Amino acid sequence: MPNYNVFTNLRNPLTTVDIAASSAENGANYRVTTGVVSVAANAYMAVQLSNPTTSRYTARIGRIFGGAITNTSIFLIRDGTVAGGTTLTPINTNFGYPNNSQLIPSFSTSLTNPAVGGATFSTMIQTGGPVFNDELGKIIIPPGNRLIVDLLNLTNQTNTLTLTLGWAEVSPIS
Repeated sequence: MPNYNVFTNLRNPLTTVDIAASSAENGANYRVTTGVVSVAANAYMAVQLSNPTTSRYTARIGRIFGGAITNTSIFLIRDGTVAGGTTLTPINTNFGYPNNSQLIPSFSTSLTNPAVGGATFSTMIQTGGPVFNDELGKIIIPPGNRLIVDLLNLTNQTNTLTLTLGWAEVSPIS
């Protein structure tokens, strides 16, 4: 059976680049952060990343990271909506390009869950400290779809939370 360069060796190494690095080089990698937020006892903080139907690009989530002082549940939700909220400004991770993301990020904190509808496809419990979820482009948000990262303070006291989302805008549809 021929190799077809699927298997590599020291003389012919296989080189791969993750989606964040290649999209950053092309000025199409973005991040958004909530900053440090105080969340009331047993309350929520939800971040929504919305790709409008008018977008020319598909978003691929590279990394979800953040943290909390103590116990927090994290839910990843497909295509729900977040009631109200504050619009966040995406930052291009290649500083030589403008911050012109097609996606609309926002976040909200509330005593009741601001995330409504959608389908939860991942749940994690964080017992304090950092949370890293490297998706490496495996969550794909086409135009007309949304990703919500919903955090629930599992304590009976105020908790300090932060969340940052990184994504690449790729695959022009036009």
